[in-house]
Amino acid sequence: MKIGLVLIKTPSYSEKFLISKIKGLQQEGHKVILFADKNDDFKMCEVVDMPKVSNFFFLQIIKMALAYFTVIIQSPITVVNFLKLEKLDGISFRFRWENLYLSSKILSKDLDWIHFCFATTALRKENVAKSINAKMGVSLRGYDINIYPLKNKNCYSLLWKKVDKVHSISNSLLKKAKKNGLDNSIKQEVIFPAINTKRFKSKTDVVSFNSKNTIEILTVARLHWIKGIEYIIEAMGKLESVNFHYTVVGSGIEYERLVLTVNQLKLTNKVELVGYIPHDDIVSLYEKADLYIQYSLEEGFCNAVLEAQSMGVLTIVSDASGLSENIVDRKTGWVVPKREPMLLAKKIKQIISMEDEKLNIIRLNGIKRVQTKFDLISQKEHFNRFFNENLF
Repeated sequence: MKIGLVLIKTPSYSEKFLISKIKGLQQEGHKVILFADKNDDFKMCEVVDMPKVSNFFFLQIIKMALAYFTVIIQSPITVVNFLKLEKLDGISFRFRWENLYLSSKILSKDLDWIHFCFATTALRKENVAKSINAKMGVSLRGYDINIYPLKNKNCYSLLWKKVDKVHSISNSLLKKAKKNGLDNSIKQEVIFPAINTKRFKSKTDVVSFNSKNTIEILTVARLHWIKGIEYIIEAMGKLESVNFHYTVVGSGIEYERLVLTVNQLKLTNKVELVGYIPHDDIVSLYEKADLYIQYSLEEGFCNAVLEAQSMGVLTIVSDASGLSENIVDRKTGWVVPKREPMLLAKKIKQIISMEDEKLNIIRLNGIKRVQTKFDLISQKEHFNRFFNENLF
């Protein structure tokens, strides 16, 4: 089977969710082709660079003319089918031809499945699959459901009419998609992200805060407002009686704002923003950490939470969307309402004061749940079924 995956950019080798998906499909004998706006020299499979829009008018005209010529010569019947479907959907003449340009590289390929790895990548390409007699799949990953529809009402109304099967990385995202028009008649499946549990494996048998001079707290996230890091820093400012060191790993547009917050709260000796660290080097940080916090305002799902738990790190998350599916509250970790730094600080103090025996039960429960429910082998099997299962 020939499967096309549409992405914004080719995955880096730290993006294990997509890497394992591609490997799993290839191991089952499927040919995988990536269609991406940006190619970072990806070597695992064939990569097709998607058409780009130029800021220079005449250059764009030339690029569109070449794309039209190529796709019409290679697949004339496909082009006719695509334009007919666009017209039937009420797409204006101008947008029909613009959409043909944006979809031209996919329309030139012979595929059994075309899978859009984010719902936003399917916009303006809703008729591609039917035009090439392929099935169409879409993944819901987070931003595409949590944020994008807030700015673009009814943006997926056409997509829901065309898609054959929907994959979501969490139950909460699937529920939101239904509120945004996804009908129950469409095939749907939740396949959680997965991690390499052999790589992220705990090396410590027990945890005890009684023997700690300094509590090491860790967050791994891009520095963006949606990750709620500012609220964590505010919570740190309320831990007056606790000797701690908080490390934030990640880069992003909120760096200056977070540095300012740290300085204003007089936490420069206790809070450290270390910037980007390669994924392969993060294991050592998990090994040192006593407590992991992911306090996002919205989150589809979070691999870092799985990695921390697999490493035996006690973990706190917010109640944002899929994060509450990362953890079973008070059994494998703790869930705290988002935007509540006072409650977060209170929870940290409670955890530090808990008996070692109770902490270790929660810690071991977390390790076991991740290793049995979020391993790469299980994920591979789920995706093979996703593409092989009869739709009707």
